[in-house]
Amino acid sequence: MTQPRRHDRAVTIKDVAREADVSAMTVSNVLNGRGRVSEETAARIRAVVERLGYRPSMAARRLRLSRQWTIGMLIVVEDRDFLSDPFITAQVTGLTNYLTQNAYSLIVRGIRPSDFRTSGLFQQIEADGMVAILSGSEPQRQACIRQIGRMRLPTVLLQEQAASQEPDCVVLRQDDFAGGQQVARHLLETGARGFWMLIPQAEWPGMKARLAGVTAELQAAGLPPPTVVQCSDESYDVAYAATLAALEERGAPDAIVGGNDQLAIAAMKACQARGFSVPDDIQISGFNGFAFWRYVEPVLTTVISPAHLLGERAGELLIDRLQVGAFAASELVLPVTFQPGRSTRAHT
Repeated sequence: MTQPRRHDRAVTIKDVAREADVSAMTVSNVLNGRGRVSEETAARIRAVVERLGYRPSMAARRLRLSRQWTIGMLIVVEDRDFLSDPFITAQVTGLTNYLTQNAYSLIVRGIRPSDFRTSGLFQQIEADGMVAILSGSEPQRQACIRQIGRMRLPTVLLQEQAASQEPDCVVLRQDDFAGGQQVARHLLETGARGFWMLIPQAEWPGMKARLAGVTAELQAAGLPPPTVVQCSDESYDVAYAATLAALEERGAPDAIVGGNDQLAIAAMKACQARGFSVPDDIQISGFNGFAFWRYVEPVLTTVISPAHLLGERAGELLIDRLQVGAFAASELVLPVTFQPGRSTRAHT
């Protein structure tokens, strides 16, 4: 007869083993997916676990495996409202979902580039691995990477444009350069010759790669690089005002490429407010392809970003590294997909 469980102490793995009439090792194997246990026995153990309300001790699990079962994430950006950025949010979501499926937790810390050297936030993270998204100038980002390297944790750098010299570190990025090339190639094929590109003042390596891709394609066609219209931030009002000011100062270009969809949509609204037809007078293209690119009229031409997948792959790379002891490569690049809409013309 099953004895009633005492409520003044936590249920242990030995309690489960006794109730299921198996060894504690067999219970451990079932809970951790190890060993060969018949499905009938495993089902009986899971039923006892559920009935007794047994919860494995995370502290004991950490001690046994010398792990925290936690991944740290550093987002180095000047804007404290960084999670409102859909590109960052998609990466965080993909990473969180993957880690949750594998029993890991995520700690997110935001640090301004100017505060990184004096901040102790990143040093206080007790984690098994690190994911970092960095903005700032090249010297600023390299200083951040060196500081992260001193933590001696396996690290995934998201959206850096070259493999890192730090040991136990992998760069994971999407092919922003190729995306810029695809946008420029499409616009050239529609007859555009004068280009602007809206980019934020904050220095993001992926944004610079998109500009470099557009520039390379224009230069290959014997054209000058795009005129850069810099926005103090990525908000609608700022990008809208910057576009109006540029139209007033320079006149209308053939095409405007937004460094992301938010900038492109603000530019489109500014052009329409000035009486220009999109795409007949000015063609507009964006980048990233999150859901809202469909919500404007005309539907925005854009580049579909695998941002969510970047987060998932970051989690996968770290967990694989923790299991096998080394990253398989120093750099991994995911492709992007050009998505024509009605804000640009059909090929001439």
